[in-house]
Amino acid sequence: MKEITIGLFAFLLNLSVAQAAANVYVIQVAHNDELFIINDNKYSAKTYCLGWKEGERVIFIDGSPNGICTSAVLYNIDRKKECRVWCE
Repeated sequence: MKEITIGLFAFLLNLSVAQAAANVYVIQVAHNDELFIINDNKYSAKTYCLGWKEGERVIFIDGSPNGICTSAVLYNIDRKKECRVWCE
């Protein structure tokens, strides 16, 4: 039974990692730590996302990668930092 539980856990862990990987987006444009194009949508920092650059990878913690939101919270995988943005 222990082997089945460990195997199931490993399967679920791999599944969640694969799902998370599908939700990673690349910053296409970054301007003055304030304006970002991600997934062909425009986002403006509520304050600043200091140092964020084109090519860095982000995950949407809250909000929509399709721009269908008022605001969003982004997590920059490369910098291990979070930033709050307005969706435009």
